[in-house]
Amino acid sequence: MDLSIVIVNYNVEHFLAQCLASVRKATDVFEAAGFQAEVWVVDNRSVDGSCGMVRRDFPEVKLLALEENVGFSRGNNAAVRQSSGEWVLLLNPDTVIPEDALVKTLAYAHAHPQLGGLGIPMVDGQGRYLPESKRGLPSPWASFCKISGIYRLAPKSSRLNQYYQGHLSRDQDAQIEILSGAFMWMRRKALDQVGLLDEQYFMYGEDIDLSWRLLKGGWENHYYAGTSIIHYKGESTKKGSLNYVLVFYKAMLIFARTHFEGSEGKVLLALIQMAIYFRAALAIFSRVVKKWALPAMELSLIFAGLVALMQVYSVQSGIVYPWRSATVALAIYALTWMTSVWLSGGYDQPWRGTRILKGVAFGSLVLFAVYGLLPESLRFSRAILLAGSGIALTVFMVFRKIVGGPNWKNQQAHRRLFVSGPEDIEYLVDLVDSVELRGTADSAMWALLPDEVDPAILAKKSGLNNIQWIGSAKDLDEAVRVHRINEVVLSGHDLTAFSIIHLMSRVADSRVQFRIAWSETGKNKGHIMGSGGPEMAPITELYRAIQRPGSKRTKRLFDIICSLVVMVTLPVWLLLARFSWVQGALEVLLGRATWVGFSSEIKELPGLKRHLFSCSESTNSRVRQRINLTYARDYRWTKDLGVIQEALISRRAIHRHGNN
Repeated sequence: MDLSIVIVNYNVEHFLAQCLASVRKATDVFEAAGFQAEVWVVDNRSVDGSCGMVRRDFPEVKLLALEENVGFSRGNNAAVRQSSGEWVLLLNPDTVIPEDALVKTLAYAHAHPQLGGLGIPMVDGQGRYLPESKRGLPSPWASFCKISGIYRLAPKSSRLNQYYQGHLSRDQDAQIEILSGAFMWMRRKALDQVGLLDEQYFMYGEDIDLSWRLLKGGWENHYYAGTSIIHYKGESTKKGSLNYVLVFYKAMLIFARTHFEGSEGKVLLALIQMAIYFRAALAIFSRVVKKWALPAMELSLIFAGLVALMQVYSVQSGIVYPWRSATVALAIYALTWMTSVWLSGGYDQPWRGTRILKGVAFGSLVLFAVYGLLPESLRFSRAILLAGSGIALTVFMVFRKIVGGPNWKNQQAHRRLFVSGPEDIEYLVDLVDSVELRGTADSAMWALLPDEVDPAILAKKSGLNNIQWIGSAKDLDEAVRVHRINEVVLSGHDLTAFSIIHLMSRVADSRVQFRIAWSETGKNKGHIMGSGGPEMAPITELYRAIQRPGSKRTKRLFDIICSLVVMVTLPVWLLLARFSWVQGALEVLLGRATWVGFSSEIKELPGLKRHLFSCSESTNSRVRQRINLTYARDYRWTKDLGVIQEALISRRAIHRHGNN
């Protein structure tokens, strides 16, 4: 075998298909020239259908479907150990290679007996040259110029642009120090000598480490300009965690500790640490802006509208208002409406007009109630207050329509994920369709198995109702992220109640709507067990589950109010020697604890803060389990109030449970 091509894939099905199509054409030319090649795809437990696509469309490819995401290094090594080619090519799935690339590269490699590794020019999806096609060793100085951006001042300088080898022409062959892992051609004999990729590196940095070890082993790394590839740079990781930049710098820390010693190593480590802190600060700032940009703009618009309204009213009525105190009052009005909308769930996505309307109405009632209690000198005009509520409602509805139409509930296309066994899935689809509102957007559907089963076994059933099987329940959070799921339908027959709560808690922050469907297998009907007993309905929506945004908000608000009551009545608690209650109230106010939590530690239940009282003190384990489940799936603040009242009456001592 002359060449072994290894591709590690993670949730980039369409890029992988394009890559394999180009590899197929290139290997056809390669084999027509009298050489042999094999292609390996290592899948790091993708949930986008990549494995099924490879089996169906590229049967000649040797597929290693791993049970977990082991990272780039371990994934490549797994295939390299089983491959047999004299040469090994590590190729990214988001690349496209020309038909003659393999033949040309092999000819160049054969002409250079000391060649241990080889890289070629790469261009991105828009045809722009990628400077990482040729790189130098990331020494402290080279890393400083790269991180600080100084290299941009003199891109062709061997001193300032040492990292990207700026002094070397992109159009001429040359010896370089560091290869790119996107296209990393290596001699098997050299790998046997220096070892495979270092598996300390999960992602990033492993190509730098191996390139440097090849040089230290007496081999040469070459930049061959006779061919090139398209690299859609970063598509394998673009959809991943927001911390991908930190993963890169962590890899650089490993490299620095491994290959640099003394003062040089300390300088490089300090430089990388500074870069990590800087990027982390940028990430925090970006998140703050994204979180508060919409409320800040809406608050400004409402306040501006109220000021304009008061000016117009002042001119028409001839009333002269004390503007200093009036503007303070108008700001309070705007804040009250905004807070009320927030408490009503108006900022939870997908947006719902009913929540916004309810929030504005409740805020107006509060303002009118307080207005009636104010002395005459502080009252400005009920007409302004009434018209202001209309301004607030208009701002919330119209402004959001302009800036984020698709975020509205009725404008989101359903991207639905079923968690069900194959026997029940057809009936669940029919049940959901039977209760779906007319006029809703078409649905895209995927499915997960309740238990750990190879999805390939069910490949023949994947066409049912246009549903694609993509994994098991353990892949739920990843499937939601990759496919941008906004609705999950859980099978009541195939999942236990605790499993349902556990699955919901894993994606609680993804703004996903959950439904539990119970079907009578073989019949196009079903039922559910609601919180009040048996109910004839096919679908239940757990809006009050304890990990949902609205329930979290209600619970935290109740905790704060309860703690403030304790602090206001502090003398009473001291007189009664209930010091633990005062201490507990302080912990809750600081966000370190909650008043009420689960009565036992069960891994399937959502994680809560350390709690002062348990929702059940029963000694019967089944009773505790049932109460825990009810508390988790149907949270109400009155339940917390009842537990606290009972503890107060029975003089129950506070015992802290759980972890911070």
